[in-house]
Amino acid sequence: MTIHKTAVCDPQAQIHDQAEIGPYAVIGPNVKIGRGTTIGAHVVIDGHTTIGEDCRIFAGAIIGLEPQDLHYKNEPTGVVIGNRVTIRECVTIHRATGEGFTEIGDDCFLMAYNHIAHNCKLGKGVIMANSNGLAGHVTIGDYTVMSGMCVFHQHVRVGRMAMLSAMTGTRSDLPPFATIDGRPAAVRGVNSIGLKRNGVSLAVRSCVKEAYRLLYRSGLNTSQALTRIEEEIEQYPEIKEIVEFYRTSKRGVAGLCKPDAEILEEVPADAI
Repeated sequence: MTIHKTAVCDPQAQIHDQAEIGPYAVIGPNVKIGRGTTIGAHVVIDGHTTIGEDCRIFAGAIIGLEPQDLHYKNEPTGVVIGNRVTIRECVTIHRATGEGFTEIGDDCFLMAYNHIAHNCKLGKGVIMANSNGLAGHVTIGDYTVMSGMCVFHQHVRVGRMAMLSAMTGTRSDLPPFATIDGRPAAVRGVNSIGLKRNGVSLAVRSCVKEAYRLLYRSGLNTSQALTRIEEEIEQYPEIKEIVEFYRTSKRGVAGLCKPDAEILEEVPADAI
């Protein structure tokens, strides 16, 4: 174990003997830090916070402190961070309100100045560029990528493998496998490149594109489009995921970005 002489680590903290704690870091009594994780200078970690293996937490990050929530009543909540997570400078991740944990999945990459509020849940492999803000209870699906300065209302859901452009803002849910842009956020098309990079087959990508054509370009209402998707499109797990996402939305799902509606028209199969 390497702990810098200026770091302040509570003796009750559970720090793996192959972890590293940098100068002036502050580690609270209910913190657990896994093997191979490095904690940078001036990092503060408190609450019932568990950090997995081989994580890298850079200077000035703040993890597990009280949430910015007037409903918080000093409950013994915390943060759970998976393995191989990179947290860059001055990221803030607050512990949950009520009960439970704020959760960050394996292999996430959170760039500088991101804010993850209480009770948020990030899936695996999420990439967040600089200065995004997640309000409380936001859920981000696996392998979603977001550019900088996006903002999210409380309880918003973002589906799996979505791609968000910079400065996107939303009060609505953002669907899986889609590219999203604007304020208010709107669907621009299918995240074909992201799907391909994550090993989704051409057949599935084609079906996803057809599902979104029915949802946004057919003139059907959402209920009618979902029924057509179930009746006419091969029911791959990804197609069922789209249908389930729309049917379980409590905030409504973002609409189509009107000026670029033509991007959902037919394209050559080798471009999908």
